[in-house]
Amino acid sequence: MKFAKIGFNSKVIAIISVNASDCQDASGTVSEIVGKQFLESLTKYPNWVMIKDTHNTYGIGHTYLEDEDVFKPKKPFDTWTYNSTDNVWEAPVAREDSQDYWNDATQSWV
Repeated sequence: MKFAKIGFNSKVIAIISVNASDCQDASGTVSEIVGKQFLESLTKYPNWVMIKDTHNTYGIGHTYLEDEDVFKPKKPFDTWTYNSTDNVWEAPVAREDSQDYWNDATQSWV
């Protein structure tokens, strides 16, 4: 099981792996609450989120949006906007297949 350590600004500051056995409740079911309690007792840090299969993106520096239960990726460029429906940052200009990287200074794909 993986857990994200969430800073008080909602930023992911660490990712840690925990044995499933350390996250099981009395009936043997994996429980986020039990995993969080285990990590809090181990680290003395209170703010953990279990990374679930539904979290298709997560990483250090991402922002955890509790109400949506998603990890918002870091903004790659100042000019990009966040698409909360798809949980992705989008360039102001659509990328064509032949273009590999974004040039923020020229606002274009190269």
